[in-house]
Amino acid sequence: MLLGIVLHGLLSFVPNPIWPVQDINQSEIYGIPLMVIHGFRMSLFFFASGFFTMMMWQKRGVLYLLNHRIKRIVIPFILCLVVFLPLQNKIREIDEWWNQEIKHSTHDQSVSENNSSGLRKKEEAKNIWEASRNGNLEQVQLFLKNGINPNQKDRKQISPLHWASGNGQIKVMDVLIQAGAEVNAIDGSRSTPLHFGAFLGQPESVRLLLRNGADPNLKNMEGSIPVIGAYADRKTTEWIAEDILALKIKFDSVKKGRRKVVQILGGKSPTSQPNWFSEAYLINGNFITHHFWFLYDLIYLIVGFILLAGLLKFIPYPRIVSWLAESRLRLLWLIPLTYWAQFSMSANFGPDTTVTLEPDWIKLGYYAIFFGYGAICFGHSGFIQKVGRLWPIYFILAIPTFCIGLYLMENKNIEYNNEIAAIAGASYAWFMIFGMFGLFRKLFSKESPLARYLSDSAFWTYLAHLSIIQLLQIWVSNWPIPSLIKVLFICLLSIIILLLSYRYLVRYTFIGTLLNGKREKPKDLG
Repeated sequence: MLLGIVLHGLLSFVPNPIWPVQDINQSEIYGIPLMVIHGFRMSLFFFASGFFTMMMWQKRGVLYLLNHRIKRIVIPFILCLVVFLPLQNKIREIDEWWNQEIKHSTHDQSVSENNSSGLRKKEEAKNIWEASRNGNLEQVQLFLKNGINPNQKDRKQISPLHWASGNGQIKVMDVLIQAGAEVNAIDGSRSTPLHFGAFLGQPESVRLLLRNGADPNLKNMEGSIPVIGAYADRKTTEWIAEDILALKIKFDSVKKGRRKVVQILGGKSPTSQPNWFSEAYLINGNFITHHFWFLYDLIYLIVGFILLAGLLKFIPYPRIVSWLAESRLRLLWLIPLTYWAQFSMSANFGPDTTVTLEPDWIKLGYYAIFFGYGAICFGHSGFIQKVGRLWPIYFILAIPTFCIGLYLMENKNIEYNNEIAAIAGASYAWFMIFGMFGLFRKLFSKESPLARYLSDSAFWTYLAHLSIIQLLQIWVSNWPIPSLIKVLFICLLSIIILLLSYRYLVRYTFIGTLLNGKREKPKDLG
């Protein structure tokens, strides 16, 4: 949970089109600690969740388990959505309001080379993405002739067809498609070339993609189909186009093109008077759960566990279950099993993060592996006594697997890139999980009041942290100081605020009872 605060604290300092706050001092170097955390954090969480779910079921029964999880998971999930979502959904608008004048005055002048439709002047391109974006047809053909994969993605996880579609480069699009470019390819936010064309008001791009089989009903990470992007407001459009994609646009021209896009895709005009619910709880007409998605997935996994537990009551545990939990060879089946789930995701190193109410069954299946294995391991002394015993070796093994995954993320043209990256991602997750088990057994095997307090507060701090993190990121986003100082400032100040709020507003209140059970207030505290 605490690593989640660090992870989100880093996100405004790396180029990320999903994150609503973008700092003026960004560096891809922050992507390294971000991926270190993302590659195992939630996998470890779901492993522990499965372990303690099995413990509660065996010791207290299914009714107690159901009642406990409703109080600790379902009710907090609902309350968090009601209380935190209105502020969370307004973060981007708050950022624009706070930094509007500063951002306009400090905007990178280099994007002024783009023309009114978002195109750059044609110039010598360094790679196929730049050539596709600029409309350099001859260079695109040359790159393809030299064996460049038309589906290869750049550092922003955007394919050449995405760039060509968003910039209305019809001839380039046609060449790319003829060369095998996937018309339904997804970028880092799961947006397709059709999303790009619709969002940037390129009706001819939309027509060409539809003629070649593009699916107008595919949803991106925010749960939006392509036509929804044609309804984005001016501030959101300019922010994504200029700050994220580095395209200088004229909104009036984009808006004019979007009218044709809406007609082509069969959309309807948005209502002029949105109601209070859609204003507070919806983004582009979609209900987004933000960082509370893990509770939503956990509810599904617990329901599945309870249904399966009803069958397990009548089936004696075979010796194979003990072997699965205790065998030193566990990684020989855990890694291949996890590999298939990892390979099926859009991100082949580390899990996907989808935040809509519509379940992502691939991601849910991925976490079900960790949850299920955690459940299997409870009650087996061979696992409990020996897990993580070789933790330094696990951490050592995690280093090359992480480096391989990171390298493949930056070099998409390597043969069997996705397969190797998926193996590296699956291996890294398990190495880090078993390494963390051993490390924490060594450091926290004895009772510690501080560790207990941090453990008690962790659930609250994670639930409440995101808006605080992002508001602090907005505050410092234009400070002309080193980014590392800003990262440390954001993380430390947010943790202080969260721990103080837990101490004085949560721990001894009904909220604390709901999240952690009742805590008796020491007499000397009054």
